[in-house]
Amino acid sequence: MTVTLLPRTTDLIRERAGLRIHQLTAPRWRGSQPTGAIVGYLERRGAEVAVMRMTADRRGFFDLGTFDDLDEAFDALRRM
Repeated sequence: MTVTLLPRTTDLIRERAGLRIHQLTAPRWRGSQPTGAIVGYLERRGAEVAVMRMTADRRGFFDLGTFDDLDEAFDALRRM
């Protein structure tokens, strides 16, 4: 079996207003501050993108909701 890797057509990292998201896998992105502190995750679930915010006091995540596209979800994570 031969595996052929194709070049990426999109960036792995997007940055907006002090928050950076980095693509981990095809459906999952990690949101972090420039210092490297993890803020939360974005996850594609079918046609929607779910936003999960990290909390230090609970040591876990809570869902902020689902959005129609990645840019909307990124803005929601950035504002919370």
